[in-house]
Amino acid sequence: IYTKYSQSLLLENTASVARDHLANERTYLSWLRTSLSLITVGVAITQLYHLSPGDTTGMDHRKLGRAVGAIFVTFSILFLYFGNARYFHAQHAMCKGYFPASRGSVLFASASV
Repeated sequence: IYTKYSQSLLLENTASVARDHLANERTYLSWLRTSLSLITVGVAITQLYHLSPGDTTGMDHRKLGRAVGAIFVTFSILFLYFGNARYFHAQHAMCKGYFPASRGSVLFASASV
């Protein structure tokens, strides 16, 4: 029943096909792990600023905490998008015998972290 409804590609395992596809999956999982870490940091910052007492200088820590938390959550969503796009782009290229060198998403990830 699995093979009838599966969306998986069946590829001939010649040379390093299986190794390359498994490496692509590991790369996707690392993008996912980074995305989950960023969203965790965003929620933690939001909660930390929510619990801090009000400041007498007039600055509202809750608004600042929400803004910084929202930035981390936004980066988390972008990391997840880049991970998905990279995974499917690399999978499509590897099925045709090519491998795309990633520059833009790696540059963005390096600059944002």
